[in-house]
Amino acid sequence: MQTAGLVRSFNRKALIVTGELSGESHALHLVNAINKLLPLEWSAVGSQKLKAAGIEILYDYRDISVTGLSEVLPKMGQIWRAYRALKRYLREAAPSLLILVDFPGFNLRLAGIAKKMAIPVVYFIPPQVWAWRSGRITRIKRDIDLVISILPFEKALYDQKGIPCVYVGHPYMATLRPKERGTFLQELGVERRQPIVTIMPGSRQNEIARLMPVLLHVVDRLRMMFKDMAVLLPIAESIERSFMESFIQEHPEVHVLEGSSIDALASSDIALVASGSATLEAAILGCPAIVIYKISSFSFLVAKHVVKVGHISLPNLIAGQEVFPEYVQDLQPEIIAQRAQYMLNNERKKLKDAMEHVRKKLGTTDSYALACDAILHLLERIYGPLFPTAEIR
Repeated sequence: MQTAGLVRSFNRKALIVTGELSGESHALHLVNAINKLLPLEWSAVGSQKLKAAGIEILYDYRDISVTGLSEVLPKMGQIWRAYRALKRYLREAAPSLLILVDFPGFNLRLAGIAKKMAIPVVYFIPPQVWAWRSGRITRIKRDIDLVISILPFEKALYDQKGIPCVYVGHPYMATLRPKERGTFLQELGVERRQPIVTIMPGSRQNEIARLMPVLLHVVDRLRMMFKDMAVLLPIAESIERSFMESFIQEHPEVHVLEGSSIDALASSDIALVASGSATLEAAILGCPAIVIYKISSFSFLVAKHVVKVGHISLPNLIAGQEVFPEYVQDLQPEIIAQRAQYMLNNERKKLKDAMEHVRKKLGTTDSYALACDAILHLLERIYGPLFPTAEIR
């Protein structure tokens, strides 16, 4: 909790820090939920989504966001510049609230800085300490005032450690609203094609550069098996179209989409997806998926010794068993293509039942509204009444 005697008065300034596209989307929904009840002066580490909403961007996460360990080294200069800029902002603006969204390598250090300044810190979508780097739990207990969890098995861990934690359910259950399949495919001109395959290589340049060649090799092999296949490639909003198109110059049959990943997944028969939030989107939308993951050899060697779970994708972790097959590091296109063919021809019913099991575990609550309530109650405990004429919902 806050350091005794150092709590400042409530000034309505707030900072929210994200590190990639899905986190920024969650941040925007949460900001909107809070502003409906308590309009704040927001600043952010974010990108186009938050900027378009009129929020001051102190630093663009695209300059500091990477996957892996050795991959961080080329960006260390930018990362330290971001820390210095944010430390200066915290000192000069003295915001009344800091909300961290995922991005643990960066955010936990920032939490320690804010703690010393007696700024309340909320962690929305906390680090996956149940999977690896469990030592982070000590820093969370020391520097975080409230953890807001979106995964059903996390709260018990934080409760056991005496860390204030609220479980709000997963936001995707209420926010994923795709177009009707027939309409969407007709708009693309592929409504008569079978199967529909979506490929999603991630939202960071370094993972796209590593995974796109593999995915395109898989596509080539699948095309030998399914002559009338259509391939959809949604581009993450954090990625320039020209960067993605540089990989598919010899694949004119790939349909490049902007801002349509949810529609693509909901309309596809199968997806090839980089490990991340898109795997859970696929399960919720009922799209069978194959999960792929690859980092540098050094990062993988370290991960082998510290990761404590048997799966890497959220649907499998939530279900406690394999829902989607996972291919990690050793990505052989022929084997992945054969598995995709088998899933399409033999496993549709099994996969449908498994995805429904995941959805039932996630529930159907308004996660952002519940998170908003928890944050406002925290602020009232620290600063006193914020609503003189009305109560928090």
